[in-house]
Amino acid sequence: MPLEKKYIAVIGIIIILVIGGGIAYWYMTAPKKVTIVVEYGQPWQYLVENLTLAKFKEEAKKLGYDVEVTLRMIPYGVDIVQTISQDLAQGVAGDVLVIDSFMIPEYAEAGYLLDLTSYVEEWDGWAAYPEAMKKIVTYENKVYGIMIDTDVRMLWYRKDIFQLAGLPADWQPTTWEDIIEAALTLANNSDTIKDQLNITEFYPIYFPAGTKWGEATTMQGFYMLLLGADKDPYNRLYDYSENKWVGKSKALLRAFQFYYDIYVEHKIAPEEYNFVTDVWSKHREAFAKGWVAIDIGGSWEWDEGWGPNGIYPIPNREEKVGYAKMPGYAGGAESERPFVTISGGWAVAINAAIKPELKPLAWLFVKILASKENVAKFCARYGKIAPRTDAAEVPEYAENEYLQSVLEYLNFTDFRDAMPGYSKVSFYIQQATEKIVTEGWTAEQALDWYYDQLVAEFGEDNVITYPLP
Repeated sequence: MPLEKKYIAVIGIIIILVIGGGIAYWYMTAPKKVTIVVEYGQPWQYLVENLTLAKFKEEAKKLGYDVEVTLRMIPYGVDIVQTISQDLAQGVAGDVLVIDSFMIPEYAEAGYLLDLTSYVEEWDGWAAYPEAMKKIVTYENKVYGIMIDTDVRMLWYRKDIFQLAGLPADWQPTTWEDIIEAALTLANNSDTIKDQLNITEFYPIYFPAGTKWGEATTMQGFYMLLLGADKDPYNRLYDYSENKWVGKSKALLRAFQFYYDIYVEHKIAPEEYNFVTDVWSKHREAFAKGWVAIDIGGSWEWDEGWGPNGIYPIPNREEKVGYAKMPGYAGGAESERPFVTISGGWAVAINAAIKPELKPLAWLFVKILASKENVAKFCARYGKIAPRTDAAEVPEYAENEYLQSVLEYLNFTDFRDAMPGYSKVSFYIQQATEKIVTEGWTAEQALDWYYDQLVAEFGEDNVITYPLP
């Protein structure tokens, strides 16, 4: 081969190598394009989209990823738990999920959630979570989620309506009887209340009932009665010493009786509100417009429901809205608990079916979402209780007087018996309350029916009964 051709050949090879090397280098150093799917309910839109998304993309880029985040938001009015449960069962759920913490045992048992134990052990943020918040997301000694908000529950009441009925604006009942008496007093003054507020319908009290409310019937209403209806440990749905579901007890009977009293005997609660298309919107509207004077509900309602940026803002909220602790059945005398409340909240988790190469990115998203700053700012904005103790260091949270005022509720709060099978038990509670409300069943009828459902579902050997009054 002539010398000139050899040079040309060598130069050609060099060019090819340079170009090829450049392509290889570009391929190796160019941001890797990946997609992750985040599934969440609309109440967490601000946390996901405004506080987390941009920061996540920035941090992922530093790690060499060009991430496209597909946001799958479940709108208000759609059952979030049911939607995510169906998506998980069908294998179409997001990679990162914002889930109701009470579902963690069932999701974990079904193999739907990624075990995060090794992740949290190396995460400095985990130390900021109190033991109670860690237990909520732990099943069989494995961590399956990170709490992003928690809550307590109380009796909300309209101070302005109370005053129209001659009741105190600083109301604090000490027994269930006090609640019923206040509601009956309101009922006796319903004409005056309607006239002064220029409304055509009025109900003294509202406790969620029936299946349309879903888990809220069980947690917002029934548990708030059950926990104060008898001494520990006879005030639960599950007997931990016997590893059995409680089929009959004095506490269950008393809780069903309360529903009978307000919906059937005295007819002072709105049956129809439990069966509208959007029960959450209805209860917020009813309280905001004065159609209901006493409403059992969560701590988040102060801002999310009735605050200036809430779903149904109440003008002059501080003057019109009050909240009181839920008392035990007869105060401390019967239940050893002068007051009760229950906490739940939502957690962020990772789908166990996620592609292996996406796990680090999903965990990065979780860490940013559950960071001190994000959790504190989100909870402060919507009046939610932060599950991280260091959230108080963030100015937006520390300056919120309402959140500071409800901190005492955490001293006596409790948690659901969220064992595998709990969602079915909860559904039976919902059905039993619905039968009381719509068919006028007595507490005894509801309890017998509830017991039969547990036996049919779990077997008689897995159901225990306690002595009744």
